[in-house]
Amino acid sequence: MEIATQCPICESFGNAVALYPSNVDETSFSTQVFSARRLPDRRHYQWVRCNSCTLLRSDPVLDVDLEKLYVESTFDYSTEIDGLKKTYLKLVNKALNGKGLRNSIFEVGGGNGFFLEAAKDSQFAKVAGVEPSTEAINAARADIKPHMIASMMKSGVLEDSSFEVGAMFHTLDHLSDPVSTLKDCFAALQSGGVFVVAIHNERSWSARLMKERSPIIDVEHTHLYTLASGEALFRKIGFTEVRSGAYNNHYSLAYILHLIPISRTLRKRILGSFLGSVLSKIKVVLPLGNMWVAGTKP
Repeated sequence: MEIATQCPICESFGNAVALYPSNVDETSFSTQVFSARRLPDRRHYQWVRCNSCTLLRSDPVLDVDLEKLYVESTFDYSTEIDGLKKTYLKLVNKALNGKGLRNSIFEVGGGNGFFLEAAKDSQFAKVAGVEPSTEAINAARADIKPHMIASMMKSGVLEDSSFEVGAMFHTLDHLSDPVSTLKDCFAALQSGGVFVVAIHNERSWSARLMKERSPIIDVEHTHLYTLASGEALFRKIGFTEVRSGAYNNHYSLAYILHLIPISRTLRKRILGSFLGSVLSKIKVVLPLGNMWVAGTKP
């Protein structure tokens, strides 16, 4: 059954112009498709742009049990973890903007808790992760696993006003109800606490160049943001001191190949070859069209 989606910022139904038609089918909804950093296959719902606030969203969507798909999803990006740790820790420090908040941090949708490893190793005293994938949690480092909560983020998962810092890296784009989830994150922050997200920028050079062939136009993504719409969403929740910006990614050349919209068969062949193993060892820092948004709880 198809379900019309509502713009989370201006709360309108319809009132949008269609950009890309849907091409989903019965094979588009599996745990493999909804696993982190899978090989892009260009399956997606219809994408529309809101006439009021310009937010890009999937509309309509199918009545699919997303929580079940994410609970059963797999952990497929271990080779990129070192680069992701560096990238995300830099984003948190940028979001803190000199504030000496180091007592506690939580993360939503953090896979095996690799960022929490980096946070703990950089002197955050208390860490917690909210992650639906049981496979990812089982792969967590021994000292991190006890602090992982097997759940989607929802009311009551974290105690209100219990953390100084919160983070969500490339999870907000996937949420069918980002307002509700962000409100729950807001509630978990102490007064004066900072929350930061990393998301795709649908107006980046790569997204504008590749258009429908961009890997961010994907069935997993429900909303895609810009600097302006990301900030507008944060202000809607009640965050103040809202800031945003672009950031660079630390990735291997193999992962860059993973993203390029060439033949899927050719990509798999190269990535599975000796050349793929060589490319996986070569690390680069590139602006790949991602952005961050941060705000403070008054």
